[in-house]
Amino acid sequence: MLAAFLDGNVSGNEAAQVLDAIATDGEAAEILGLSAAIDREVELEERRILPMWALAAANPENLCSFDCETYILNRLGFDIDSWTLLETAKANNWVREEGTPLHHVGRLLELKGLHVERKYDASLDELAAALREGREVVAVVDNALLDGKASDCKTPSYHAIYVTSADGDRVGYLNLGTLAEERVAADIFLRAWKCSGNYMVTATMQPNGYNPQPIDVADIDLDADLLDLTEAIAENAHDTWARARMDEGWTYGPVRDDARRQHPDLIPYAQLPDSEKEYDRIMAMNTLRLVKRLGFEIVNTNNR
Repeated sequence: MLAAFLDGNVSGNEAAQVLDAIATDGEAAEILGLSAAIDREVELEERRILPMWALAAANPENLCSFDCETYILNRLGFDIDSWTLLETAKANNWVREEGTPLHHVGRLLELKGLHVERKYDASLDELAAALREGREVVAVVDNALLDGKASDCKTPSYHAIYVTSADGDRVGYLNLGTLAEERVAADIFLRAWKCSGNYMVTATMQPNGYNPQPIDVADIDLDADLLDLTEAIAENAHDTWARARMDEGWTYGPVRDDARRQHPDLIPYAQLPDSEKEYDRIMAMNTLRLVKRLGFEIVNTNNR
């Protein structure tokens, strides 16, 4: 019956019997705990966790991202002091002793006023298009896979590389130690790139407009508890926004009037039109999905 319970093939009465047995049977409880752990591992694998907090640190000093960014700034004609720039990066926690968190790749370029965009789940075509548009491109790959020293990325060594070309069957990147271009087969690059969730950072001095590309969370399911949580988050987000507006001197008005600081949505969440509630709900739901996509678990401690 325990096996059927784990597969979800029991009646309500049978489920109650199993739960009662687990409360007194240590072996059954251990089996249930092991099954739950396996289910979590499978779920994490299926979720395609994005390694946003992983560290790009494949070169000896763990400064591969910093080296890419300083190369770009020098290439674009910026007069920079590398030591001062590195100290600034360390002070902001963008560069750490162990490397650069992937979500901080490009911060030094932003600091110097470049237009920087980050994208997960990028394709080789999108990378090639960015190069054709004259953008500077940094991609994060698994160094061992790129060098042919590994067959998978179970223990990835994240490495930020400055990409120079992508012509369909080959991808070129700069060896910043020798300043020589190295080229690898596109399939090898793609295997190495997949380990970071196909993460790339592009930068340009003259952006051609802002093209927001949020992380895709459509494949992330929320259970009933989390779906209930979205409503609480949505209502609190509205209250937070309203409190900030009111503190700035805004009041309710039937139509938005910036000159008079009046806004029709300065009313309780329950009284909002469904269209406005849905906006807050979608924001809340996608935030929860993103949290799961990044590998975090949300646990309701009230159920313990």
